[in-house]
Amino acid sequence: MELSASSSLCVVLLLTVASKCCWSLQLSADRAAFIAAGRLINQVSQGHSRSSVVRLMMSSNNDEDKPPSGSSSSTKTKFFELDDAFEDDGENVVGTKFFGGNTVKEELYNPEEEEMALELQNVKSKQTKEEDESEYKRFRDTNAFGDELAGRVGEALQVAINQILYGDPAISNNDIPAWKESPSLAWETPFPKAKNAGGNSPLMEMKASKEFYNKLDIAILSAKTIESTLDTSVVEVRWDVGAVWPNPWESRVLLTGTSVLSICEDKESNSITLLKQVDKLDGGNPSDIVGSLTSQLPPRFWDVYHIGMTPSAELDRRLTTLSSSQLNASRGKKGLLSSYNLSYLPPRLVTEPTLIDTNGRAGRTAQALPNHGFTTAIKTVGPNKEEFVPVSPIEITISKVEDQEGGSLIKWTVPVPPEFASKPVLPLPVIDEEDDEKDNATKNDDALATSSADSPSKTSSPYNRRPNRPPPDAPQSLQCSYSLRPSRLVATLPYAGNPQDEEVTQLRRQLYQQVVEKDGFKPRLDPITKRPIFFFWMNDAKACFTRAGGLGMAIYEWRGDWAKSNEVGIELEC
Repeated sequence: MELSASSSLCVVLLLTVASKCCWSLQLSADRAAFIAAGRLINQVSQGHSRSSVVRLMMSSNNDEDKPPSGSSSSTKTKFFELDDAFEDDGENVVGTKFFGGNTVKEELYNPEEEEMALELQNVKSKQTKEEDESEYKRFRDTNAFGDELAGRVGEALQVAINQILYGDPAISNNDIPAWKESPSLAWETPFPKAKNAGGNSPLMEMKASKEFYNKLDIAILSAKTIESTLDTSVVEVRWDVGAVWPNPWESRVLLTGTSVLSICEDKESNSITLLKQVDKLDGGNPSDIVGSLTSQLPPRFWDVYHIGMTPSAELDRRLTTLSSSQLNASRGKKGLLSSYNLSYLPPRLVTEPTLIDTNGRAGRTAQALPNHGFTTAIKTVGPNKEEFVPVSPIEITISKVEDQEGGSLIKWTVPVPPEFASKPVLPLPVIDEEDDEKDNATKNDDALATSSADSPSKTSSPYNRRPNRPPPDAPQSLQCSYSLRPSRLVATLPYAGNPQDEEVTQLRRQLYQQVVEKDGFKPRLDPITKRPIFFFWMNDAKACFTRAGGLGMAIYEWRGDWAKSNEVGIELEC
């Protein structure tokens, strides 16, 4: 009865969805072929309002409009406004041209452009130095795997997991030990065990669980050695478990936690044998698997509203039930009348593109992920279309650059889903400063040409003129890296705008007064500027990953101001 009731509720919500909503996709600007094929919808928001008109490129279906066969593929396109997609002819459901419909997607598909996109993805660096700089070897990161034993244990366990979940081939590298399980293995876990599976074998239980979920992903994020002797060692590993639940709306859930492993390492046979494993979930009750899943299984309103835009997004874990030790470490207590939300975030693997911006609020640079943060292009139509994992929110922090007048350091923090984080080696964007300078020069030239074209003429209307503005300054110090984000205690207030709105400054002041001055929490200070760390959560944005290539697309949903979907937050000591 619960399943049918949920299905009925979902149908009712679908029938009452508003006929217009804005959405946009952003891909790396370097994927020119992908843009030409019409898979990129780029929206630039100004102030609180978000444009409801988006330009798309679409192949013409009218034989009279076709150019000669000798022309290039880029001329076989025409522009139309998104508003045309909402015309109701009495037969088609309003909005189905884009929200879940495949008709226009197939029309947008161009085999020639698709091949060009494939070539862009397959381009590899010619120099060994560039190849080394374009890879992040997770298990060599001492911030996540503090010692040699921890790195070996984490990598051996991840390789064994990948062989079961993804069918990865066995690693012939002698540097990676083989993972084994003792016949007398003792296993304590909050996860249910299948009766017909391996009993006390975590790997066999994982194999059985793979048959139940629509998708199952596990990533070993970090490890540290607790105890080491000649015979046995004790290592604590941190993991993320992502799964797509087998319900009609395919809820995507995320579980985080730790496992304490008692192991025996045989260096002669280059193997590690698991003797005991104790699993714990993050949160106030480390064994409450039901409580961890309850809030993630129901359908989300905005997923239903934007039905068909993306699969269900994987939301970053926010634990609202704090342990007494966490509250004591924070030295504060939330008041009964306080309007902010207090939550604990467990450690996560994140990707962090950064740049220095000198355009100020008017440039609106922080509202969209920068191009140098992407590592691939995602094909969403055609025979080679790819599955991807959306994650949310995208976090933005803006801080002043002390040694540069008028400059701001903007950092985007995007959580990495377990499907992509399960790879031992992750790709990094290859940032070529010379190419960036050429691209920026081209953009400035285009901006100047646009300003000239927008100058008033005798026949132009004064109502459709755009203001002449100087081209924005090019960003500086483009960087992108992966890191293990430590656990955090944060306080947030809801907000309906964008990260560079003037109202954000007032909201920061209000948040600081409530959390620090009134309730006594101690703010976490930036190690360089010695100032409180404020951030902005874009809950209406989704970063999309593929396991093969990584971050390849960003999606920005329309959400009403009444929802106050985004958040302004401050980090606290914990």
